Amino acid sequence: MKDLRKKSIIFKKLEKSIENHELSENNLDCFLTDLKINKADFYSMFPKKVNSLCYFYYNKVYFTSKNKVKKKVLKEKSISKKTTILLLEFIKNFSNNKNLSIFFLNYALFKPLMLSKIVYRISSNIWYDIGDSSTDFNYYSKRLILYNIIRNSLFYWRKSQNLERTLIFSERQISFFGKIGKLKYNTKKYFKDKFFFRTT
Repeated sequence: MKDLRKKSIIFKKLEKSIENHELSENNLDCFLTDLKINKADFYSMFPKKVNSLCYFYYNKVYFTSKNKVKKKVLKEKSISKKTTILLLEFIKNFSNNKNLSIFFLNYALFKPLMLSKIVYRISSNIWYDIGDSSTDFNYYSKRLILYNIIRNSLFYWRKSQNLERTLIFSERQISFFGKIGKLKYNTKKYFKDKFFFRTT
């Protein structure tokens, strides 16, 4: 908790330079000096420089989103609706600080593996926070489906710069992938039942 508070203070001091797209790996130390941020503190909190700042930002947006809709998610019984609530809240909060989000999204786009890790972590967090307890193959398939929805939504928002249109797009994605999931389940069940009856 203490480290999180310390990270938040350091990040807050750097926000303006990030929003203005002035910060980079090359001039980071200059900003730390100008903003009177202790370098030892910074590098202990953010050892991989902008990479670490990027991970922190996405985590911050997600946990802010989760806390805002926590009660709403607990009251909802439908898994699909729980997922929708959390994802749309994440998109809303991500778009709240447009310049910061564009900076970190553009930064991550140049590092595809990093972007994949960030998006997969958000996907996994959403499933965990809505109470998913699957341990079989479904554990991975659910997360990969949601991973694609989140990634597509972020790319759509980056291109459109329109929150309302992005929220509609995200809901359609959830509906589309949900139908595919049901189709796969029904097909699997059909063949399983057919095989079962043939062998008994």
